[in-house]
Amino acid sequence: MSGQTLYHTKIAVEEGTPPSTTPQIVVGYGIGLRPACQIVTVFGNGTVTYATGRYFGDRDADVCPVTISVPGYRRVNATLRNDAVIVLKREGGDHEGSTISLSAMRAPEDAKKAFSKGLDAATSKKWPKAQAELEKAVGIYPDYAAAWSALGEVYLHQNMSKEGRSALERAIQIDPKYLKPYTQLARLDLAEKRPEDADAITTRALEMKPTEFPAIYFYHAVANFNLRRLSIAEASARRAVELDSEHEMPRAEYLLGSVLAAKGDRAGALDHFNQYLKLAPKAPDAAEVKQRIADLSK
Repeated sequence: MSGQTLYHTKIAVEEGTPPSTTPQIVVGYGIGLRPACQIVTVFGNGTVTYATGRYFGDRDADVCPVTISVPGYRRVNATLRNDAVIVLKREGGDHEGSTISLSAMRAPEDAKKAFSKGLDAATSKKWPKAQAELEKAVGIYPDYAAAWSALGEVYLHQNMSKEGRSALERAIQIDPKYLKPYTQLARLDLAEKRPEDADAITTRALEMKPTEFPAIYFYHAVANFNLRRLSIAEASARRAVELDSEHEMPRAEYLLGSVLAAKGDRAGALDHFNQYLKLAPKAPDAAEVKQRIADLSK
């Protein structure tokens, strides 16, 4: 290990503190079925020191795919990156993704309190209260990317699309490695029928290899399906299905089936349509999907 560059990331729980117990970290595999990286040390403050990439013969020096487990929190498949923070969410929480930057950890306590109150209000769908608290948080700490992201979501729930877009773009500007607002912006672009913009923002996010964010691959696939770039759409839809190991996004199966149907792969389309209904038998469009299956089966 002499002379080897070491990288550092942090693991925290969603309350903004280190885990109360030492996280269990299982390293994924790289080329030749070798470990993709090595965990060197896990400190009590949540800091993880690791060696990756060049030490193991891979070209990318800062890619460390891991699975992190802490009792009481959702197990997460994440990619450790230098100076980032992997935030573990309580079981039953938001599944859009968990990587944030160290800037959130540096937020003053009063900003963190306002942020927490804003999230609580948003969970209860008390949008005006959530907006007030989150605006307070970013007023105290303007570099609070996570608060800007949450505020953007709250604006969108109140049909304030201009303000929502501005807040999400602000979050990315502050912290380009914070992936959640990329997902939110892509969803907004698609809702506003701007597939080129959705493709652009998700392509930018994909450059960071967001394996813990299957939704980014999903929206990239949707954008390219709408643009009739079927091969690109298929690749991203397959990746979304692959990464969604907990089947929290069954819509990815339907999307992949639609892409394959458009490409003339009837058997593949039927397989994924049936898998979608298996995962979401009470989906609002279940009857429509069953009709598609019947038509393809003729």
